[in-house]
Amino acid sequence: MPSLLRDRISVAEAESDDRRSAALCDVSRLCHTPLPTETRYRAQAVTDTISFIQEQGVATLSFDNPARRNALGAAELDAIEAALASLADETRVLIITSSDDRIFCAGADLNQILDGSISGDRFQTVTNQIAALPIPTIAVLTGNVFGGGAELALSCDFRFAREGISMRIPAAAIGLCYPVEGIERITRRLGPQLARRVLVAAETFSVEQMLSLRLVDAVHADSALRQEARAYAESLLALAPMAVTHMLEIIRQLEQGALDRRQAGELARACSDSEDVQEGITAQREKRLPVFRDR
Repeated sequence: MPSLLRDRISVAEAESDDRRSAALCDVSRLCHTPLPTETRYRAQAVTDTISFIQEQGVATLSFDNPARRNALGAAELDAIEAALASLADETRVLIITSSDDRIFCAGADLNQILDGSISGDRFQTVTNQIAALPIPTIAVLTGNVFGGGAELALSCDFRFAREGISMRIPAAAIGLCYPVEGIERITRRLGPQLARRVLVAAETFSVEQMLSLRLVDAVHADSALRQEARAYAESLLALAPMAVTHMLEIIRQLEQGALDRRQAGELARACSDSEDVQEGITAQREKRLPVFRDR
């Protein structure tokens, strides 16, 4: 595991309380075991409002509380952390979605923010953990995206959206200043001018605008959205896991303006010296599918 990721987890553990530390994702367990040839399936109802399934290298975390617009309160945030912490060794892609076609996620539960049950920092802890995962993450936007739900989606590496949805962060419309780390992430991902439109002007964006502004990577009809997202996840499974995770880490460092060139060079050399690159080149010459072992 890259030392920077190990350092991030150590810092997060030091700063969080016992409950948060117990739920932190143990990234050292990820992406070290080749995908088995047989089907692996694990399903667990984390809470009444969150479901979590792992099968054949793909984990799916789904929000299921449409009555509350899939707002994330203390129980849901704890459940997401627990799900991240239970990612199986062979899991190489995480999908985050909603069981409802009307709403993806409304972000942090405002009622619980007002009564002090949670804070913006608590919500930020979870989005930070998602953003730091050493495996690709895909947000599947089945319905409208509001508030912190937009930041949660932007914490993922890829975003697929359903036709007809919209996105809005209404913090300025209700008198809130969005959490600083969230502003930083949105500005870094979108650029300062688009961040102004999203946060300061509290604009509503149609899915067509979302695609043209690169807020999402693809738009699909309702009937095809989940299938397309799953197919994309499976296409990622076919790639060399070491190359995927190492390039993902380098891109994230570049995005944050904190590239460690020495470490990045080590990550690149590890791939160049790996058995996987030999297998990939051999498979290409032999016109067959490669069998990567993450070594």
